[in-house]
Amino acid sequence: MTLTDDRTKALPAADAHRRRGAALALLVTSHFLLNLDSAIVEVALPSIKNDLHIPLADLSWVANGYILAFGGFLLLGGRLGDLFGRRSVFVGGLALFAVASLAGGLASSPGLLVAARAAQGLAAAVISPTALALLMAVYPDRTPEERTARNKALATLGAVAATGGSAGYFLGGVLTDAFGWQSTFLVNVPVAAALALAAPGLLPRGARPGARGRFDILSGVLVGAGMTLMVYALLDTQKYGWLSGRTLGLGGVAVAALVVFVLRQRVSPDPLLPLRIFRHRALRGANVIAALINMAIGPVIFFLSLYTQQVLGYSALAAGLAILPVILTVTVSSTLAGRLLRHWSQRTVMAAGLALFAAGLLWMGALSGGAYWSELLLPECLVGFGGGLVFVTFTVSGTSGLDEADSGSASGVLTTAQKVGASLGLAVLTALADARTRAAAAGGAEGGQALLAGYQGAIWAAAVPVVLALVAAAVWLPGRAAPAERAPDAVRT
Repeated sequence: MTLTDDRTKALPAADAHRRRGAALALLVTSHFLLNLDSAIVEVALPSIKNDLHIPLADLSWVANGYILAFGGFLLLGGRLGDLFGRRSVFVGGLALFAVASLAGGLASSPGLLVAARAAQGLAAAVISPTALALLMAVYPDRTPEERTARNKALATLGAVAATGGSAGYFLGGVLTDAFGWQSTFLVNVPVAAALALAAPGLLPRGARPGARGRFDILSGVLVGAGMTLMVYALLDTQKYGWLSGRTLGLGGVAVAALVVFVLRQRVSPDPLLPLRIFRHRALRGANVIAALINMAIGPVIFFLSLYTQQVLGYSALAAGLAILPVILTVTVSSTLAGRLLRHWSQRTVMAAGLALFAAGLLWMGALSGGAYWSELLLPECLVGFGGGLVFVTFTVSGTSGLDEADSGSASGVLTTAQKVGASLGLAVLTALADARTRAAAAGGAEGGQALLAGYQGAIWAAAVPVVLALVAAAVWLPGRAAPAERAPDAVRT
């Protein structure tokens, strides 16, 4: 065979590698965009309040409208891709996100703005699980080499997406100061439009429309209503109380709707959520761990933002920069997690990440209002480094070993677990922080010291779900690396 023949045969493989890399970049950017959007508007809320004359009591709906739609329709969004073609659904979600962002930037009344945020959340509920399912289609899991490539791709997704939240706080301040709050919406439009235009040429089509069965409208209504009411009830517990008739009533209706949904899935010939995916032991563990770890990480970053501004006196921009070590170390450890999973079991990598995470929280909870460099920097690095290992590992555990037809549903379930965990954690830990702050103030502590007591208690309490996640990892995650994962090293030796 001539040299020319060798080069000719190598070209298709090289071209396929480049296309796969371009597809990964597109999917990673979509996740970055969603994480960016969840944070960027929060920085602009004071400007939105003043410009649109929104009462303070109603201002939270600019953020909550997004959270409700996102958390409420994730399961539905994940299954839509399985039923109607992931690429088509992904492109449709991006188009809706672009239109909703444009509407938000042009909104002239509080009602229009909240509606635009809800539409953004609905689009995100479609984009997020479908993008993860598409990544698994682009990076299959059939051989040791393919499994290594998929783990690296998942690590890249986790690392880049994790920076979106931090970038949102930073970019939100810069854009609001320079161009007004409208720019925090309008910046999404060209990015989402470009991704939608590039997707058909880079991503696999997936299932043909209608190839996976019919769409169960009643199941969609049940799961959408149940998840939305559940998140809604959790968001308002701080205002109405955990045992109020309103909270218990909404929670009861939400649970009833979800129970009926599950019962319907058991007998449906074309279930919206195939319950067979829960036969996978690692998937069950991954979802429990995802919920528990998100009960801690989101609220802790929220409290760090408040602590640095209200106790240390930082500006909003400086507070965002103070949280940056968490995001940077998440990025670093996420890139390492794929390599570690080649040699260590999922349980071992998860336990190491959770131990670092818990140690960082316990150290961080000892804050006293002193210098940032001595009290927060190193604990933040421990939390971030441990968090990166955890995020990648539960993503691998929750999406591996499944039939490709179910990957969208599995991705939707995993993302839903994270969002519900974050909502529950914020509700519980905020209530705890408020109670400790009130108790400290009643005991004679002044404003800053009373707030400090509340933040200390909340951060220490955040270590509890992390410890519970360690138990879940020991029970559900595999304790040995799969033989196929260890084969390459055996060959090299």
